[in-house]
Amino acid sequence: MVRTRNMAIAGVLLALAGTGCTDQPPGELDGARQLEAEFAEVFHVGDERSERQFARVTSMAFAPNGQLVVTDRDAFAVMVLDEGGREVATWGGEGDGPGEFATEPNDVAVSHESRVAIRSFRRVDVFTLDGELIGSHLLDTLTATTLAFSREGDVVASMEAPSLALLLSPSNEATAAHVMRLRDRQVLWSSRPLQPAGLLRFWSPHVQLAGIGDGRIAVGVSDRYDMDVIDASDGTTLGRISREVSVRGPSEDFQDNMREQMRAMESDPAMRELIDDMTFVETFPILSGVFAGPPGRSVWVRRGVGVGDALAPPASDDINDWTFRLYDLFDGDDYEYIGTVEVPEDLTLMAGDRERVAGVHTGPLGVHSVRVLRVELPD
Repeated sequence: MVRTRNMAIAGVLLALAGTGCTDQPPGELDGARQLEAEFAEVFHVGDERSERQFARVTSMAFAPNGQLVVTDRDAFAVMVLDEGGREVATWGGEGDGPGEFATEPNDVAVSHESRVAIRSFRRVDVFTLDGELIGSHLLDTLTATTLAFSREGDVVASMEAPSLALLLSPSNEATAAHVMRLRDRQVLWSSRPLQPAGLLRFWSPHVQLAGIGDGRIAVGVSDRYDMDVIDASDGTTLGRISREVSVRGPSEDFQDNMREQMRAMESDPAMRELIDDMTFVETFPILSGVFAGPPGRSVWVRRGVGVGDALAPPASDDINDWTFRLYDLFDGDDYEYIGTVEVPEDLTLMAGDRERVAGVHTGPLGVHSVRVLRVELPD
């Protein structure tokens, strides 16, 4: 069953507060402004037992015909929903056959020609919207994280050093992440050197990447509010998405409380010693997601708790109290900041088109459902 429901979300100015972080006071360049937005639900699927049940939705993307492609990681499944929320195609399953996945599918991208790229461990497969396998890219020892397409239909991916290699690295040397064209493994973009995670580290910076239309990619690192917009064909820099914001990081109290909580759950003396030596990032994650959405093809940036501007919610010592409902919108042509939108509670947005957004709603018992909403913003 697919249901519709209307809801109006009025923006509420949130005061900067919290004792769990080290704050820099907002300065003259803060410039944050809340946009009043109305979200009208188009459909949602997955709340009722009679509907399609999702195990763990990790990614989704709109196709040019308006259909929505969803990856259900723990079910090893990919499904396509039409504009009314009806399932029109599904494929997957655990295995090595055509259309199956040896490891969980985690990320999806759809090209302007409706080709569907799906990332699983050490492999990226390309399908039609009906689930027919077109081709595969084997990654060998490389680790892909997020996918996009160039204008020519080539798959590009963010590449990061394998986590196991970082854990076993005796040198603890910094390494860079890259954006690579998979067809010929041409590097199109590289990050600044990123410090390895070490044996135990509370959060580490990672690459945020998304196709934002017309063969463009927005790419940056999660600990800075600064993303390059590049041409996915040749890596040419076309612009920059950035904001001057106050940032927040873990205070001494936060670090002490986190170590205490982790020690309380661990009985192994060796692990307790690692927890005592655990290192913390200087800045909480600032960027935690990006996609292109309404109006037109604006860029939506999901803010992490590291953003400390005048709209930021509290960041207490208990991470279970943190909220991630604010998205900064940028013009899709000149990449200027438009304003900040607050989305409905317990909803994580992952995709958009010119008028709609799509995301995962997490219910009280942790049940995932897919929701598509039409968005109206001030002129």
